[in-house]
Amino acid sequence: MTNFHFDDLRNQINEELLQIYNSGPKSLVEPINYVLAGKGKRFRPVLTFLSADACKGNVKDSFPVALAVEILHNFTLVHDDIMDDDSTRHGKLTVHQKWDHGVAILTGDAMLSLALLTLQKCSRNNQKILKVFTDGLLAVCEGQAIDKEFESNKNVSVDEYLNMIDLKTGYLIGMAAELGALSITENESYCEALREYGYLIGRAFQIQDDLLELYSDTKKMGKSLDSDYLLGKKTYPLLKIKEQNSNELESALKIAGDNVNLGKELIRGILESTGIKKEIQKLISDMIKKANNLLIENGLFTSHFKDFSLIIQNREK
Repeated sequence: MTNFHFDDLRNQINEELLQIYNSGPKSLVEPINYVLAGKGKRFRPVLTFLSADACKGNVKDSFPVALAVEILHNFTLVHDDIMDDDSTRHGKLTVHQKWDHGVAILTGDAMLSLALLTLQKCSRNNQKILKVFTDGLLAVCEGQAIDKEFESNKNVSVDEYLNMIDLKTGYLIGMAAELGALSITENESYCEALREYGYLIGRAFQIQDDLLELYSDTKKMGKSLDSDYLLGKKTYPLLKIKEQNSNELESALKIAGDNVNLGKELIRGILESTGIKKEIQKLISDMIKKANNLLIENGLFTSHFKDFSLIIQNREK
């Protein structure tokens, strides 16, 4: 097992990201590096490194796929921000707010190209890696499409929502873990276990994110938090409230349309008085425990994975 620290890995990723694209039209170089310099948490590439390490490989061999995963993730954020008209991301203006929609669309397109080019630098299992990566790209797009459809659908079920976040969030995190393994080994059981770990962590991560958006603030989260309520987006806590307290939820959402903070306060009150908040927190904990057990069963659960799971479970932003 490699001796490394999460902050060291993040610093390496941040340095490499700023070397990805420095020669080209100024109108592309500037916004691409503006995005890649954002202070993201880098959970996905760190997970790629942990998977490579768990497969007894050299973490450096997984750098191309780790970088490609992070570039892909940031590409999706640039385009998601346009669709949701969000104003801040990673504590600064979104690309379409700082420049315009045209620049943001082109920036995202170019970043996808850069992700694919970076991926080609991986020397092992290249065709498998490309297949997993492109499947992941399509899954994320499908998840985003379903998420947008949900905005005009008043009857979204919890199961439908979970399917959507599995595509939009879980698939990409699962892909990050699987690609780390594929950069090191041909062992299919390792790749499958790490992919499933990522899916479970991704589902827990998104449900947790939904909860944090109710209890955190823009400064802590580093992104706009109001659009989900103003656009009628579905989140796990709201769907769970709707199952039992649909009238109270509808009233709170109407208030949120005029006063987001007051609306959130009312929703928090419902979550706590009904016990739904505790139920959601237990669900997140159980998912992470299930993910850990999957790796334990396959001899892949390192101390680094234990730390990673704890970071995800205890995060506040």
